[in-house]
Amino acid sequence: MRHDAPAADNVADAPKFLNAVEVAQRLRVSRSTVYNLIASGRLAAHRNGGGKIRPRGVRVPEAAIEAYLNDSLIAPTEVA
Repeated sequence: MRHDAPAADNVADAPKFLNAVEVAQRLRVSRSTVYNLIASGRLAAHRNGGGKIRPRGVRVPEAAIEAYLNDSLIAPTEVA
């Protein structure tokens, strides 16, 4: 079976996915915090792999990180 390589412009348009360690570094939190955010539904992620040969892992799209950060913004309070 032959698989043709994707066109270069399709690769540039593909969303970038980060693993839990990369997300933790970007958000400056621990890896367990990333897993807790995913489990609580506050951070969207995709689960991939499974079984003995390939351990299960999560991948978070960059867009989900941006959405999480935008939803986490708080309005500044006015000082009277």
